Amino acid sequence: MLYRFICACIFSMLLAFPLGAAASGITNYDKLVSADFWCQKNPQGNQVILDAQEVQVFNEKVRHASSSVPDLLNYPASISGSNLKAKIMNYTILEDELYLHGNKVSENYKKILRSQTNANSIPAKVVPRYGVIVRRSSLRNLPTGEGLFYYAGDTDFDALQETELDPGEPVVVLHQSANKFFYYIQSLNYSGWISTFNIAFTDAKTWRQFADPEEFLVVTDSNLTLKIGSEQVVYQQGSKLPLLRSSEVYQVLTPMRKKDGTLMTEKLFIKKDNTAVHEGYLPYTSNNIIRSAFKFYGMPYGWGGMKKSVDCSSLLFNAYRTVGITLPRNADEQETTAGVIHSLDGQTDGQKLAVINQLIPGSGLYMDGHCLMYLGNINNEPYGLHALGSYVNAKGERVVTMKVVVSDLTLRRGTGESFLESLTSAVEFK
Repeated sequence: MLYRFICACIFSMLLAFPLGAAASGITNYDKLVSADFWCQKNPQGNQVILDAQEVQVFNEKVRHASSSVPDLLNYPASISGSNLKAKIMNYTILEDELYLHGNKVSENYKKILRSQTNANSIPAKVVPRYGVIVRRSSLRNLPTGEGLFYYAGDTDFDALQETELDPGEPVVVLHQSANKFFYYIQSLNYSGWISTFNIAFTDAKTWRQFADPEEFLVVTDSNLTLKIGSEQVVYQQGSKLPLLRSSEVYQVLTPMRKKDGTLMTEKLFIKKDNTAVHEGYLPYTSNNIIRSAFKFYGMPYGWGGMKKSVDCSSLLFNAYRTVGITLPRNADEQETTAGVIHSLDGQTDGQKLAVINQLIPGSGLYMDGHCLMYLGNINNEPYGLHALGSYVNAKGERVVTMKVVVSDLTLRRGTGESFLESLTSAVEFK
């Protein structure tokens, strides 16, 4: 009888967590790479963390804590030209050795890039103009679309790529490059250079239809592609489409750019059974955050939002957009923004585990240069979902991953430290 009882217990454990599933590092075990598995393990996962009004209050706290997230709806009628000039003339990145098409970038080329910022033409007072993004667009550190890389053979980590902006995103335009091919803009949580041909100018009233629509659809899938005019346009997760009518089908407002650079709009229809969108924001529950983030599972690592995908911080940024929360774009700013911040710096592994395993699933785990979304734990072992470029194996060899994965925290970095050892903060966004 005892033997049968022990065998039954072992069999039950294997059913719950088969041999091999607990292997250290990245897991491909079907259950662990499923949003359903982690949501079922999350007993409070369907409880609302913040209601709609509380989300607005939280966003205000984010704006207060993070200088990169301005109150775009109440942007000043004019700003200091000298402050803008100082921001635009931050050429720190050009101090590094960079490569273009595999060749070392010359000092003359760097000089041309500096001159293209046209910083000396910025007036003492800058009057912002209202613009709307018309297609998914790269936001750049300098006014060029050419990729600059830290290694001659690299094509994945463009040093000038900051992020991607989605169609319909409202921006304020502050300056133009010398060759007039780029505008310097401020978006919801980032500033930088964007192609002139990807912005359409409009008046304040029309701009506000996109910036603060009363009713809207939010994209909940990884990407949504719509045909606008003759173009296939990609909206990424968290994007909003102003909703004009919701009857048998959704009628939404989409932006287009006229030849003169001004905005024109087109009305499109989206079927109500389209699971890539949701009418209004999703309720802010930890399970909704997890389900949204898992839409990117297995997709390529997209530095700065390239490859129609995400990097580590935009994985969290996009998932939280679906519930109406606007986080800073970059990991280092997410780590210090509003929310319940648990400092892990200097703590032992045991102390870190004690904190992590009490977190709300969907919280952010942060270390220098990387972040993960906490999913939950198995036998006191935390797991996270993250866009991973590479890690170091037990032999000290660099393993290139370049995709969105689920892993525990035993993965090692180039420093030799495990992810757990490297963690500096955990943040619950509430």
